[in-house]
Amino acid sequence: MFNWKSEIVNLVCIKQELAEIDTQKLWPWHLPSVAASEQEIMECSHHLGFDLDPMYADFLRYANGWRGFIQAADLFGTVDLLGNEKMRRAEEALRNLDDSVFEHAGILREELFPFAMSLLDLDLFVMTKPSATQAGIVIWFAGYETQRFDNFQDFFLGMVEYNRLVIDDLRQKARMGNPG
Repeated sequence: MFNWKSEIVNLVCIKQELAEIDTQKLWPWHLPSVAASEQEIMECSHHLGFDLDPMYADFLRYANGWRGFIQAADLFGTVDLLGNEKMRRAEEALRNLDDSVFEHAGILREELFPFAMSLLDLDLFVMTKPSATQAGIVIWFAGYETQRFDNFQDFFLGMVEYNRLVIDDLRQKARMGNPG
């Protein structure tokens, strides 16, 4: 079983280090939101019309979303999934992706739902619905498919690594006298 408590604490530490060396304050720094209740998760499933991916739902039981999860991209919690402005913008971004993006990705737009996005750039993170041929796959779009993960857990660990790479990049720039 995946240890969400440990992995969330690990990412909090990484993001805290990132916040300390981000002297230009390029990205927001937030802690994850407090855990979602079973009732909130069930309400989301009812509202969406399908059960949330088990790994994502398990994550929500420990952290009900996370603003600034990866740079300016927010990982949605139950409030977002129930249809706030953030979710409406994510759904619009998904609708506005060119059809060729889905042809290239080999997936149908209707099989996807957004669960994270940036309001500042093109980053949109989607997951395949349970009814999809391959349920639970996570795809990162930035106008095109940027990266694909087998499941939510792999996505989370990938974003942990990505945050580490940002730290390395900022440190290297600082050594070269370029803070941002």
